[in-house]
Amino acid sequence: MHICLLPSWYPDDVKGVRGVFFRDQALALRVFGHKVGVVAVGMRSLKTLGRRLRKESRGDDEGIPTYRAEVWAALPRVPYGNYWLWRRVARRLFARYVREQGRPDVIHAHASIYAGAAAAELGREYGIPVVLTEHSTGFARRIYRPWQWRLAAAAAEGAARRIAVSPGLGELLRRELVTQRKEWIWVPNVVAERFMGGTRRERERRSSVRFLNLALMTPKKGQADLLIAFAQAFGGQNGFELWLGGDGPIRSQLEARARELGLEGQVRFLGRVEPDVVPALLGEVDVMVIASHYETFGVVAAEALMAGRPVVATRCGGPECIVGEDDGLLVEPRAPDQLAQALRRISDRLDEYPANALAQRARARFGGAAVAKELTAIYEDVIREHASENGSR
Repeated sequence: MHICLLPSWYPDDVKGVRGVFFRDQALALRVFGHKVGVVAVGMRSLKTLGRRLRKESRGDDEGIPTYRAEVWAALPRVPYGNYWLWRRVARRLFARYVREQGRPDVIHAHASIYAGAAAAELGREYGIPVVLTEHSTGFARRIYRPWQWRLAAAAAEGAARRIAVSPGLGELLRRELVTQRKEWIWVPNVVAERFMGGTRRERERRSSVRFLNLALMTPKKGQADLLIAFAQAFGGQNGFELWLGGDGPIRSQLEARARELGLEGQVRFLGRVEPDVVPALLGEVDVMVIASHYETFGVVAAEALMAGRPVVATRCGGPECIVGEDDGLLVEPRAPDQLAQALRRISDRLDEYPANALAQRARARFGGAAVAKELTAIYEDVIREHASENGSR
């Protein structure tokens, strides 16, 4: 089977963080035995005018032909303006892809804005069924403009199957998008095999319990709540550490807040963490903590479980479908008191979360083979339906 992935964003290279789960899914599908290609259009802010745009290129990423180009986000104030610019480049790249790689059996678009909308048009034009997976927190956060909601509805209407990366997101889209197509399937993101095989540090050898938060440092990720909770739970106590991995616009505020709370000796700011070093980092900590206000999935929770680490997370839309009662603890978002209680509780009960059991359960749900198998069944259904509707093949 030949699948062309059309993501709304994609890693710039093999070390890229943004959209790494799209790449992991592409690799999982290839390993499963499919022919897989990627058409990736990047949109660059005018604030980066000092840098050159990436020219149209074709590369090979572990056996996956990857076609790339960038476009300036030059029309932010014009409804549909940036979409038209993005779509023009995507159409050109896709046409080249078809000339060089052949016509795919399925276009799998990731995120309605803008890939899903463009894929719906390409699918009609080329006579190829489209599968759409939605990832964006923008719908729950209500940050999209009316024209963007209409674009998302057009993407859903033009897709043969609509996938949400969590049941909560699927229910929101079913309820809120104005479209005749209301069915949304839940299929989780892939967690790469590189996260398997880690073992927790031997308890008798470690001098402290280490908590890790790994996220972009923005208000919606809840690190400010986490600092308050950690201070309530362990402030001034030896044997407890909080590691914050990532960077972002509020990092300096978080560093100042940690000082205000008297946590300088307990909180460590790691800075940007490349995807290829995350598995080793998970081997150095004991618990993953997600304090987000909104998440459509929460891939770091699944990654931590694959590495045999329990998770404390907020019920923010995504982690609820990842963290079961044997995997960790869930609390309400924006509730530092509840989060503090959960941190204390899990630190006292680490031995109740065997690493191997956590990892094996997670692999069965989020591993590349498991997700690829589920997607393959969906692809087969849409190809069969498409052939029947068009009286071919």
